[in-house]
Amino acid sequence: MKKLTILSAMVFALVTLYAQKPVTLEFESHAIKNESDNNMQLCKYAEPGEGGENVIWDFSNLQSINDFTGFVKSSYQSVNSALFPRANTELNEFENRFYFRIAENCVEQLGYSSRDNVVVTSFDKPFVKMIYPFTMGDHFNGTFEGTYKMGTVSSKLAGSYEVTADGYGTLMLPDNFIVDNTLRVSTTKSYSYKVNGSDNLYEIVTYRWYSDWYRYPLLVLTKIKTSVNQSSSVSYQAAFNNQLSIPAVSNEVKISAGKLFDVYPNPVNSVLNISCLVEIEGTVLISLYDLSGKLIKVLHNEEMSAGPQKFSFDLNESGISEGPYLLKANISGGIQTKQILIEK
Repeated sequence: MKKLTILSAMVFALVTLYAQKPVTLEFESHAIKNESDNNMQLCKYAEPGEGGENVIWDFSNLQSINDFTGFVKSSYQSVNSALFPRANTELNEFENRFYFRIAENCVEQLGYSSRDNVVVTSFDKPFVKMIYPFTMGDHFNGTFEGTYKMGTVSSKLAGSYEVTADGYGTLMLPDNFIVDNTLRVSTTKSYSYKVNGSDNLYEIVTYRWYSDWYRYPLLVLTKIKTSVNQSSSVSYQAAFNNQLSIPAVSNEVKISAGKLFDVYPNPVNSVLNISCLVEIEGTVLISLYDLSGKLIKVLHNEEMSAGPQKFSFDLNESGISEGPYLLKANISGGIQTKQILIEK
């Protein structure tokens, strides 16, 4: 993903005005919550791209596989409550259960059990999944250790982890679902254990994208490298949320000022029309970006009174070439994004 190139002080001021604000993950808004299930769509893996500021991550062509739900409940109701007495939350995905201690300042993973408890992992020193609050540039790391048990065979397990909020910007998902102000969190975790004389090493890298109006990640991409003695293999997991809609009004996301933002025709070959409702008198800034995040042109930047507004732009006179673009509107502090296609 390319960073914006600032050619003048004036353009710098416009980009600064439009710059997105990174999400801050908080306990109340983003911690795993009992009886709050998570619906996702499994999909084929895609490379996560680069981190940084005001990035545009284009995952609009992810290939769906099937739906699944992560079921969250109190671990005291779990069949394995005696195995993880310090846990207060269980996450069940495909009959694989993850056990957590959720506190106001952090989330700790205390263990894992596969279907029918064929494999059970318990951590004497837990893996810290998240700390609160957490936002762009924040970072923590540590070590964990415990016991890996498969059937009647058990082994000591030890590992390390590193968690970093490494980027924020616009996330594009299938079905033209575009979300501004998303925060990307990368987690790198490695651990090893020995079973039946074989050394097992796992290296897991996961990227998660969060919004400030939804508790769970909108997109998760995971790469897993497994090494047994001298042999290694790589597998992938990926899922996104396809059952959400961006709230029209939110106490946490100030988008109401631009909630009526329409672009037509789309695709467009000559004149682009934009209509919007300015609910609060203020600056209306409309900018065109390519999908790498490069600013192409500022189409409109004026103070406007409250009420319905319409604009028209002759793309032929602007010298803008064919292709897909992102049109971003900052209307009285409310930000919205739409993808458009220019055809000539």
